[in-house]
Amino acid sequence: MKTVYRKLWKIMFISVVWMSTGVQNLCGQSLAWEEFVERMMVDEESEQTSWENLYEELTERHAHPYNLNTVTREQLETLPFLSPVQVENLLAYVYENGPVQTLSELQLVEGLDYDTRAMLSLFLMVGEVEKRPALLRWKNLWRYGKHEVVGRTDIPFYYRKGYYRYPADVLEEYPNRRYLGQRFYHSLRYQYTYGKRVAAGLTMENDAGEPFFTRGNKEYDYYSYYLLLHDIGPLRTLALGNYRLNFGQGLVMNTQFSFGKQAVMNGIYSRNKGIKKHASTNETDYFRGIAATWQAGDVELTGFYSFRDRDATLSDGFITSLKTDGYHRTPLEMSKKNNVRNQLAGFNIVYDRPSFNIGLTGVYTVFNRPLKPVRDYQLHDPRGREFFALGMDYRRDLHRLSFIGETAVSGNGALATFNALVYRFSSSLSLLLLHRYYAKDYQGIHARSFEEGGRVRNETGFYLGAEALTGSGMKVTAYVDCFRFPSVRYQASFPNSRGVEAFVQCTGRAGQCVDWLMRYRYKSRGKDFTRADDGVKGITAENKHTTKAQLRWQLVSICLLKTTADYVRSSFPSYGNEQGYQLSQAVSVKPVSGRWQCESGVSYFHTDSYNTRVYSYERGLLYTFSFPSCYGHGIHAYAWGQWNVNKLLTMIVKYVYTGYFDRDHIGSGTQEIAGSTKQDLQLQLRLRF
Repeated sequence: MKTVYRKLWKIMFISVVWMSTGVQNLCGQSLAWEEFVERMMVDEESEQTSWENLYEELTERHAHPYNLNTVTREQLETLPFLSPVQVENLLAYVYENGPVQTLSELQLVEGLDYDTRAMLSLFLMVGEVEKRPALLRWKNLWRYGKHEVVGRTDIPFYYRKGYYRYPADVLEEYPNRRYLGQRFYHSLRYQYTYGKRVAAGLTMENDAGEPFFTRGNKEYDYYSYYLLLHDIGPLRTLALGNYRLNFGQGLVMNTQFSFGKQAVMNGIYSRNKGIKKHASTNETDYFRGIAATWQAGDVELTGFYSFRDRDATLSDGFITSLKTDGYHRTPLEMSKKNNVRNQLAGFNIVYDRPSFNIGLTGVYTVFNRPLKPVRDYQLHDPRGREFFALGMDYRRDLHRLSFIGETAVSGNGALATFNALVYRFSSSLSLLLLHRYYAKDYQGIHARSFEEGGRVRNETGFYLGAEALTGSGMKVTAYVDCFRFPSVRYQASFPNSRGVEAFVQCTGRAGQCVDWLMRYRYKSRGKDFTRADDGVKGITAENKHTTKAQLRWQLVSICLLKTTADYVRSSFPSYGNEQGYQLSQAVSVKPVSGRWQCESGVSYFHTDSYNTRVYSYERGLLYTFSFPSCYGHGIHAYAWGQWNVNKLLTMIVKYVYTGYFDRDHIGSGTQEIAGSTKQDLQLQLRLRF
């Protein structure tokens, strides 16, 4: 096995040497937009689900860039790396200087650093100013509409214990947990767009292990379909089918994504408000029905209704928990599929001006069965069939000071409030002070906002953050977050457990060909602990330190090297002091012709346990977010390639290998894999016409 690892390193080394000697040394480096997600994620485990939705939207924005000469404030605010001041400066520049001729003019916009300009060039283009939008006629829809079909399949070169290939006596250990389908993942996605005004699509997916054309599944296990219309007279947006919503700061309604603690410096303005299509394979965070927004001057009114089935765990006619992973692979998981009906109706009305807005959001939700959580840490979770929440959001921008927030109340009278002050000393220095108070029994069924505990409930906290850009081009982001949980929660069986988190990140450049990143994060949070000598239970702090160092080097004009080192140290009385580290090297090649590009990476990891697992970003397929975690002792490697066969067809392939030195099997139960290696092949075809 060690021979295989040596060959992997040798191939990478030879390829780097060949490219460095065979191509002239031209440097012109910029941050790839995919790596923006890696730089903004701090708590990889808790933030990953939210960033998956953002990653998908950025993929689409990159494929269909905005015209800088006609871009609106709302469109710019969907780009999470832009601050409100930068948005205003961009709009002011276009307004004052007329049509922009080239993206190089971004250098003249105040407050845009090098990396921000590089990122903007990937989501903006320069085109002619349209006098008025084209009419929505059937002839135009057919002639000028664009179609995209994306198919994907994943082929694992291993079997898990739950598949039928294993002997019957092995499967008898797990009668309700054996997989009903094959081990292959596959999905199919179709999307139609007509400019920025019409979007329609259908997404179909089967996870590995889910039955296909058998055992209760008609064809695919999951379907998502939608129709989205924009700017139809006074009707600003109309959504039919599956859609997502976000209003205010998310205390009442947010099924899109929430920014992590580092990105909150810009994300405090709750980007992507309103109605959005749901085209992803996420089987939880969406609604199914109708939603519409009417606009009259500065006032917008949105109404929505949804009726859909949801997965749940039932006991004696009660819902003990809502199932959110979307898996239907085993008889047990299949018995929880679509066994609960959920309806909701609501509204949002907002008065929006460039420097001021105020809005009101109300949501009424009803289930056909009552919620009745049974876990001890779910003492104050929502109970019953009907739930209501009403919230008011507000924003006021002055010259240097901004005040943003939302206050909401649920049907049981519980309060949730989120308020923040942003002070901009200059275009290169800003300070954020944030306070949140979420009552322990607040019933925000569809809420998602800035929080530490995973839900908008049972939490209070203060956050102080700062972002500065030095004269040398170095960018510093830092924050301190202090939080408390008034009632019991998961892994904390006593009330008033506390925690603190501190973070600092520095990014900069060394010449035109090299940039670097340094990051440190400390987190301490109360957790259940039982003393070994007398068996007394209580709460004690689990401390975790994580550091990351990254160097990116534009070796030649077409070749980029990225070297990353991660270190994790965790301490808790029950397992003592543990540590883990990972060393990674990635190489990406993108020729000037643009017909093909490729990337490969190898990482060596060594951690004491799962508590000190390490995460690393790697290039994935279209519309997919790849941020795997590794623990134990081994090597992880991947190879990714894309070939634009012609203007219509694109092929993408990815191979992933993980090998362990410290075990002879991977996982346990039905997830167990015999042997110490995992190998996967992922294939994707995209057809555009």
